[in-house]
Order: sequence, then C-alpha cells, then structure tokens
Amino acid sequence: MLIKFIKRYPEQAFLLFYNAGIFVWLQSTSSAIVRQLGLTTDWLEKIPAPLRAMAGSSLTGMDNLLNSSAWGWLIVSMILMLIVRFVKGLIKFLILLIIIGGGLYLVWQHWELLQGFVN
Repeated sequence: MLIKFIKRYPEQAFLLFYNAGIFVWLQSTSSAIVRQLGLTTDWLEKIPAPLRAMAGSSLTGMDNLLNSSAWGWLIVSMILMLIVRFVKGLIKFLILLIIIGGGLYLVWQHWELLQGFVN
C-alpha cells in the first residue's frame, strides 16, 4: 500500500518524508536546547507575549509547546499540501470547462457555417 501511494503521488510522498525528517530534527534540537538552558522563571519573562500566551504563561506549558510544536507544524504543512493539491486540481477542472464551453460557444455562433459544410 505504501509503495502504491509513493508511485501514485511521488511529489507528496517525497514532501512527507522530507518534512518528517526536518521536523524530527527540529523537535530533537529544541528539546536539547531546552535541556541545556533549563527553563527558569527569568527565561519565561524574556519570551514575547504572544508566545507566552500560547504556552499559558507557565514553564510546563512552554516546555510542552516547544516539544510538540515540530509535530504540529508537520501536520499543518501536510494539510496545506493537501489543500494546494485540491486547489490545483480544481483549477485544472475549471480551465477544462472554460475550454469546452468556449468550443461549444464557437460551434453555436457558427452553426449555419457548419451546416453548409455538412450539406
């Protein structure tokens, strides 16, 4: 099943593997930095207010945010990839409809001329 998915969607499969590698690296690096620095109350006061609000203004919340943010970004990037793929398919479908509609319009406009070729 995985091989079938890779053959059918090679671009998405490569992007998934690439993103997974990058985000695993981000998670391990951020965890290592947090372990080396250690989370203290002084450090929490220097964090920008929006980021501190996302973490709930607590040390454990900040630790959880730093440990889970890489996987969150992985999930968000995969969802965005699926949205882009859907929009790309929708645009192709709309262009096809415009081309077919334009052809039918031209046939309708020049119906009498076409009847002269048939008779």
